[in-house]
Amino acid sequence: MKKLTKLAVIAAFVTPAFAQANSEAELTVSMVDSIVYAKADAPDSCKQVNLTDAQQVSLRDAFFDFNSAKKPLKRDVKSSLRNMKRVFSSSTSTREDAVASQTDVGAKMTALGKLMGDFQLKVFFDILTPEQRDPAMRCLEDLK
Repeated sequence: MKKLTKLAVIAAFVTPAFAQANSEAELTVSMVDSIVYAKADAPDSCKQVNLTDAQQVSLRDAFFDFNSAKKPLKRDVKSSLRNMKRVFSSSTSTREDAVASQTDVGAKMTALGKLMGDFQLKVFFDILTPEQRDPAMRCLEDLK
């Protein structure tokens, strides 16, 4: 999950739609948690990604779609975890109830993981060119 967030930071460094210029320096707002980063603070590997305007729009749209789909899934996972905790702590629950709640949590987490994997595949193979993948991956590593 952290890598996806960091990839969004890459997009924020190079996406003019999220940039605001002032007289001193250009600031970029990341698409996650409204954190402001100065472009000058970006690692060199992030500056080497060089996204085109079309890629910037595609990345922004993909990230928006990902976040829109992720919110209800995260809510479902939390609800399932609360239910599992309730089942495990109840004196009237049976083993079958516990197994069913555990299976439900696993299914919800699998759906969330699939969404995250699909987003990463879309970014790295549908939006970025083969030449941009290595700098993007190095940027993610440098942002750790």
